Amino acid sequence: MSRKKRRQQKKESAHRENPSLILNEALRLYKSGNLKLALRKCQSVLTDHPQHPHALNLGGSIYMDLGQTQQSVNCLRSVVKVHPDSSQAHFNLGTALTANGEPEEAISSQRRALELKPDYPQALFNLGNAYRQTNELETAILSYRNALDLVPDYPGAATNLASSLLRLGRPQDALDASNQALKFYPGDRDALAFKAIAATEVGDPDSAASILSMDRIIRKKDFDAPAGFADLAEFNKALVKHVLSHPTLTREPANVATRHGQQTENLALEPRGPIAQLQEMIIAAYDEYMSSVSKEVDHPYIRQIPDLGKIDIWGTVLDRTGHQTAHMHRNAWISGVYYAQLPDVMHSVNESRSGWIEFGRPPDEFRCTVEHRVRMFEPREGRMFMFPSFEFHRTIPFESSQQRISIAFDLLA
Repeated sequence: MSRKKRRQQKKESAHRENPSLILNEALRLYKSGNLKLALRKCQSVLTDHPQHPHALNLGGSIYMDLGQTQQSVNCLRSVVKVHPDSSQAHFNLGTALTANGEPEEAISSQRRALELKPDYPQALFNLGNAYRQTNELETAILSYRNALDLVPDYPGAATNLASSLLRLGRPQDALDASNQALKFYPGDRDALAFKAIAATEVGDPDSAASILSMDRIIRKKDFDAPAGFADLAEFNKALVKHVLSHPTLTREPANVATRHGQQTENLALEPRGPIAQLQEMIIAAYDEYMSSVSKEVDHPYIRQIPDLGKIDIWGTVLDRTGHQTAHMHRNAWISGVYYAQLPDVMHSVNESRSGWIEFGRPPDEFRCTVEHRVRMFEPREGRMFMFPSFEFHRTIPFESSQQRISIAFDLLA
């Protein structure tokens, strides 16, 4: 056996004897975004130590970030069994249960966390989130207010309070909650979105227009074909083929805005195919967007955009009557969409503007009583729209046997 192999075996043996070394490495990988390798490290510890609480806890967090919420719940249940008197363990389990669509159990977990630690604003916040899932909005509102009593500059509690109040048709209270978040975080995307809706509802559409600035901070760009493609049609055809053949393409996945259509997961992961060229186009367009918008528009949100080093890209395939309901992208800073294929009905005279993208309309879940100003923009193949992620937008339904295929993206810090 070579000296190098002996050293490697000695190192692996030391790691098995000391799982803390492996978990420290797993935590480093997790923080750097290498979730799958971090998970494998946790699993290697659990092979020899099935009830290791730190490995279970970190594994639960990683599963949550990977969207595998049931596996996260399984890990975190085991942590609670090992540490039944840990408020943190019950809080983590409750958070995972909410994400997994089990709000009743989540409520029990968060209540147990609060019994063990009464002044626990994060548990109060997530208790409110669980009550929202059961549509017990008044109780959710009380939880958010209790969290804000402990931590007045808790933006998530203030904005979830605002959205809950909008769902109950209480715009003035929602406006107050949005302003509380903006007092501490002037560019908070949720607070800006909800304030714009609440302002219109209480009779101040000009304030809403100033926040949304739809004619100034929503920009379009028409592209030529990137290098390596004969023309734009060939590039778009390659994008369409990539989206339609992608293994993650799913009909109406849970918790997304797509109706009568399909959506992929992240196309920015390998193998990217023609998405690699599109990603370069997105980054160049973003640099151009920020260069122009930051000079032309004085807006608190634009001023606070940090360096954006992450990107999510996904394809959306809409069929007859397909559309996306009004939504915003709560985890991103800048979002956008590129159009790869449009049905013929969108190329001909289209007085109904079917298939267009519309900004400014509140989601149906909010109990709104007045008309809100909206802006509609015409998609074209090879066209991209880019906008701040707090802008609510939707797709107007269309009637055609042909598919409408777009590729959306989020730019994140």
